Amino acid sequence: MEKIKVVWICSMSNSAIRERLKFYKWTPMAILRRLMNRMQTYDLHIWNSNGIEIFEKFEDCELHIISPHDYLSSVQEFTINNVHYHFINNIKDCFLDFINRSVFKKVRTDFSRNAKLINKIVEKINPDIVHVIGAENPEYSQAAINAKKDIPMIVSLQTLLADPIFLKNRPWFKDKEAYRVETEAEVLKCADYIGTKSEHFRTIIRKKIAPDAKFLDMVLAVGEDVSISNNEKEYDFVYFAKDISKAVDYAIEAFALAVAEHSKITLHIVGGYSGGYIEPLKARIKELGIEQLVDFTGKLETHDDVINEIEKARFALLPVKADLVSGTIREAMAHGIPVVTTITPATPKLNEERESILLSEKGDFKAMADNMCRLLTEEGLADRLQKNAAETVKERYSNDAVMKQWRKCYYDVLASKNN
Repeated sequence: MEKIKVVWICSMSNSAIRERLKFYKWTPMAILRRLMNRMQTYDLHIWNSNGIEIFEKFEDCELHIISPHDYLSSVQEFTINNVHYHFINNIKDCFLDFINRSVFKKVRTDFSRNAKLINKIVEKINPDIVHVIGAENPEYSQAAINAKKDIPMIVSLQTLLADPIFLKNRPWFKDKEAYRVETEAEVLKCADYIGTKSEHFRTIIRKKIAPDAKFLDMVLAVGEDVSISNNEKEYDFVYFAKDISKAVDYAIEAFALAVAEHSKITLHIVGGYSGGYIEPLKARIKELGIEQLVDFTGKLETHDDVINEIEKARFALLPVKADLVSGTIREAMAHGIPVVTTITPATPKLNEERESILLSEKGDFKAMADNMCRLLTEEGLADRLQKNAAETVKERYSNDAVMKQWRKCYYDVLASKNN
């Protein structure tokens, strides 16, 4: 059987990958990170690992992964389960960048070194399709801007920085992260096809970026196997995110109002944060008088670690500001943790067939707190949401179906090119 050769340019890391990678030890950056206790690595963009696991079974596809990774000593290439990996050291992870960020508060905006390395690897592979997963991450997506034009290129959305909702809820992007919005637009203009099913995103792209854009019905492999734990609960509510600054402030304000009705409830916060963010947050928690009821874990290494931690809570408090549906909502639903969240263009769809989550308007902390109190007091509500959410996850999020659709899109693109 003749195979089609596909390259994914993306960000990904998991424990199996990190066991194969060789990390630098005696560079100035390595020594500095050891002194600061910052050599820890973490799972990244787990949906890419999910998709790879499905593609390992496709006998008609030869899949290559090209990804930047922190702390690498060199370009590293290996094969696992017939998937070929090509990792480069991320240019962001260098001593000069650290000094610029820490001392001069400068943020790198040029990733041409990464792009050149990535495109050199693509040229060596000579694939039939190049698929960039995440236009918003210039450390690898910038490679699309100067890529060879004779290979069809798909760019899949993980989010859309150009979305006015995203920018409204992250005002600092206009100053510190404007280069990412600009790079995202350039990458999308270079794409032969853009992968997203979101009509909301498609409308924005047509109006603001690429009027003649061609779209493919592609979503990410964000599905979670339904697995409901009966472990003893240590906390009432959990908020979790890779970076808690996404919406933990909303969670804290709503939690404080719920405490007024239920004085002994607790909030467990799981995820990473910067020193500059956490101190004002803790000051606000103290001002609200709830410091004895809130605790933090910091960032955890693996996706499994996160799941094990959130399963210690009875309920999930997961307000959303900019995402359509956050991965954390799907993960909580799949693991039997009833969810309180906010209304976005997409979250109400999770209730279309059956009530699976509790919703309130963004910024309406009283309504969010009322939903929390409903979970604490309304008989049968938590059990009903748990059961309904499991059914919704099974219906809406099948990684196997998603990756079969990706494979179909690849064949359709090649057929279009050949004809």
